[in-house]
Amino acid sequence: MRLNFIEKLPKQFLTVEHAKIKELFDAPTLVKIQGEKSPPLFISILLHGNEYSGLLIMQSILKKYYQNGERKLPRSLWLFIGNVGAADAGLRTLDNELDFNRAWPGTPHTQSPTTKLVAEVMEHITAEGLFAALDLHNNTGKNPHYGCISVVNEHNKYLASFFNHIAMVFKTPKGVSTMAFDNICPAMTLECSTPGNKPAIERAVELIDDLMHMDHFPTKPLPSHDLQLVRNSATLTIREGVDFGFEDEEGEFELTLMANFDRHNFSELLAGEVFAHTTLAQPFKVSANDGEDITDRVIANDNGALSLKTIYIPAMITLNKRIIAQDCLCYLMEDYVE
Repeated sequence: MRLNFIEKLPKQFLTVEHAKIKELFDAPTLVKIQGEKSPPLFISILLHGNEYSGLLIMQSILKKYYQNGERKLPRSLWLFIGNVGAADAGLRTLDNELDFNRAWPGTPHTQSPTTKLVAEVMEHITAEGLFAALDLHNNTGKNPHYGCISVVNEHNKYLASFFNHIAMVFKTPKGVSTMAFDNICPAMTLECSTPGNKPAIERAVELIDDLMHMDHFPTKPLPSHDLQLVRNSATLTIREGVDFGFEDEEGEFELTLMANFDRHNFSELLAGEVFAHTTLAQPFKVSANDGEDITDRVIANDNGALSLKTIYIPAMITLNKRIIAQDCLCYLMEDYVE
């Protein structure tokens, strides 16, 4: 796997569609754009090929300055354009390759070609320091836009509050981009709702524009009422080989999930509230952040009716069966307590 490194974006970048990004970049590409302020901002887009809001956000930012005739951005910028192959195929990630957002420092997949490519990116961008690092993503299920941080400190809390009043604290999965910057600079994943969601795109553009102009992060502690933090407590996956589907699909499945399950994103799923039915003893696996299997402590099976044993707040529920199989059904969150 090869990394392109360039110092000037082609003009076509400002209008290209994500499905045609490979016509501009035949491989993952790192772009260095000189600006007025330093240290630079790092932004990654298209780590998942079908999550294209990041491309629209960066096109909007760059158009603003280039079309106004300004020769330099307010702040220098590193832009990493990730999985162009998956974008070309309209997929999150290609079969038989490591997810581009599981390949950053801390990943257990140390010998993957993707991991080695990302290590090359890190070597470039950390040589002279960074002001902040943002990784732009979408959800396939119905979610609000929100930030994800892996370290709770004042800079990261301010960063998250600029995007929305709620943010997730996470420690897994390992190898996620944002976690790679824990000891380097403020860092956040921007979950920009579903691809193309206009309010989320507009808010992300405003956030990045603010970071372009800031001299430093605020020094006063963030008022507690400005940001609600929730923590990712566990990951809910469907066990490999389980035949699953949704209530509104034709056919019979070993695991049948409720229709429109993604409406539960960022709302409480109560203990005893049935959200699936099964013919199996246990089709789910629930993993704690340290990898411990806590399924029996979390999931109740009452004659095939599946529910939680305690209240959680699900996030990132998707109805895309391919992504569920590749990644997870959802994360289970609780209020964060410092």
